[in-house]
Amino acid sequence: GKTVNCEYGILEKSKTAILEMSAAAGITLVPREQLDPMKATTYGVGEMIKDAILKGCRRFIVGIGGSATNDGGVGMLQALGYAFLDKDGKQVLPGARGLKDITEITAVYVIPELAECKFRVACDVTNPLCGELGCSAIYGPQKGATPEMIQDMDQWLGAYAELAKERFPK
Repeated sequence: GKTVNCEYGILEKSKTAILEMSAAAGITLVPREQLDPMKATTYGVGEMIKDAILKGCRRFIVGIGGSATNDGGVGMLQALGYAFLDKDGKQVLPGARGLKDITEITAVYVIPELAECKFRVACDVTNPLCGELGCSAIYGPQKGATPEMIQDMDQWLGAYAELAKERFPK
């Protein structure tokens, strides 16, 4: 939840932004004893994307390695205007802990320019989202997750993925 300053690149000719997730939500930005994927959020990644959109970018290459987060990109999407609501219609808490409470996803407040954007994700892993080789199980421990957190985050990510698939079939 702390503010950080980060940089990203823009290829002016093609208006392509090149961003590294770890610049805004990186594991190296958090002292080891403060790592907590339950609270760490990708919100700053969304702020970088929004900043690039405001500068005219519509193409993006996003490197997704080295994050301290396990929120399934919810924070990033919130920064771009998506709402992740609980049963009372309130925004869920930031970080993985908020995943357990998502009952509705709405795109009502999404910045309109996002529809014009194209994204490419740069990564060097092929893990599935959930399961024994999923992101929580494999990368959770380096982010400070306990075995109990890993089990919870894996279940919450699975439920979130199902809800997202239902709400946004494409």
